[in-house]
Amino acid sequence: MDRILPGSIIIVGVIGLLILMVLGWRARGRRQSALSTAAVPADELLGELRVAVTGLYVSTTTAGAPLDRVTLPGLGFRGRASVSVFDAGVLVAVTGEPQVFVGADRIRSVGTSTWTIDRVVEEGGLVRLDWTLESEAPTPAADVESFFRIENPDQSSRLIEAIEALVPPDGLSTPDQEGSLA
Repeated sequence: MDRILPGSIIIVGVIGLLILMVLGWRARGRRQSALSTAAVPADELLGELRVAVTGLYVSTTTAGAPLDRVTLPGLGFRGRASVSVFDAGVLVAVTGEPQVFVGADRIRSVGTSTWTIDRVVEEGGLVRLDWTLESEAPTPAADVESFFRIENPDQSSRLIEAIEALVPPDGLSTPDQEGSLA
């Protein structure tokens, strides 16, 4: 009997925390509901495949707010992913999630990072893609940063070079960036 009360309090506390986490995730989804990713174009509109790599999709966060995870379909959860660069843009396919297409006109810059919301790696161990999410009026478009952990450094370099070729002339040039605060 001495252990039932403390055990019950702990169980109720854990259940309460889980409920608060679910409510917080839903609230974040509602706040970001006006934002959207572009529809994946038909294969013939993607153009030529420049490079395709596999690795780990880590996260997408709001630019300048490294703890504000984007929860849109295809971007909300970490997982194994393939990143393919085509003439028309970048296609991200996270296992078990809808594909996300980032049009070339939406890419702001590409580079490397050492950390993001839930991952710290060696210097330059993450590929960072800076881009702009579409939005419904009157909500302004949101600048975001997506992070990928590519196991092979040669593949990371090839991925960065292929995406750099897509960056519009007025895009940013930030090849190396510590975390996502710069």
